[in-house]
Amino acid sequence: MPRPAWRTPLLALALWLAVPEAAIAQKTDVVELANGDRITCEIQRVQRGKLTVKTDGIGTVSIEWDDVDRVTSTASYEIELASGRRVYGSLARGAANTLEVVAAAERETLRLDDVIRVMPLGGTFWRRLEGSFAAGFNFTQANLRTQWSFNGDVVYRSRRWLAELAADSLLTAQEDAARQTRNTITLQGQRFLRPRWSYVGILQAQQNEELSLNLRALGGGGIARVLVQSNRTSSTVLGALVLTREEYADEGDERVLEAAAGGNWAWFTFDGRSTSLDLTVLSFYALTRDARTRLELNASFRSDIVGDLYWSINAFESFNSDPPFEQKKSDFGVSATLGWSF
Repeated sequence: MPRPAWRTPLLALALWLAVPEAAIAQKTDVVELANGDRITCEIQRVQRGKLTVKTDGIGTVSIEWDDVDRVTSTASYEIELASGRRVYGSLARGAANTLEVVAAAERETLRLDDVIRVMPLGGTFWRRLEGSFAAGFNFTQANLRTQWSFNGDVVYRSRRWLAELAADSLLTAQEDAARQTRNTITLQGQRFLRPRWSYVGILQAQQNEELSLNLRALGGGGIARVLVQSNRTSSTVLGALVLTREEYADEGDERVLEAAAGGNWAWFTFDGRSTSLDLTVLSFYALTRDARTRLELNASFRSDIVGDLYWSINAFESFNSDPPFEQKKSDFGVSATLGWSF
């Protein structure tokens, strides 16, 4: 008796579901360690001094980049060096402590300690995303004061572009006092130019009841330069022009053209778990009104707990040298959070 037509696709689907994931996505990359161990895996990325790989037996693991001797893979990667130069290709087995990059008929040998970033090319949009989310809670019984904090960021990287969406929020409630909120959301994009240089575009919205700031929205662009980057530290400076619209409580809105200058410094290490310290400072100088200086500072110390779970201590400072009459000039805060990275 002939088999009904509908049974064939159903049988194929059943067989596909029965095939183990390992058989569908074969792990064929090989990582050789300085101690002689070999790991068959799928390379996820190299960043901030650690190699992240996915294995069939023990899941996703991270390895200190200094402990790696050789890496072999038929997939294609973007490799960034400390100089800012980028190289593209697959990874052949080469000499110890080197990365042998193969592109078409060309081969190039790189020193492992000169490689600061390795990202797979192709793949899905979701595979190119990385980021983190964290939340914290504090309670003081004496004055029934509670404080909720949240922060998160998502980064997308391609050959020519990098886009980052970051948000943080702070809610403070206290007995016999008005509730205070502080919220910031920032979208930043970079268009890579020659090594270590990039165009930068920024959009940001802020609200801070402590400073009686109903809304500060800004947008603009400029140029950024990486001063130093390695598997232990990085330092970047930028300059930009931004148009800012501000609205304080009981005040009309104001539009100001500002010159922005600042930078980011980061220190990080990996020895079984990741630990990092990040500091970002941006200063703004009014160009179309009376002399005024603003400063935005954010600092974070972060350490892994287990897997992708981490804890962090975060601090911020917002300063305005010439706020509306009788309004506060600055706001400072510190929070402890528990987060998850991906």
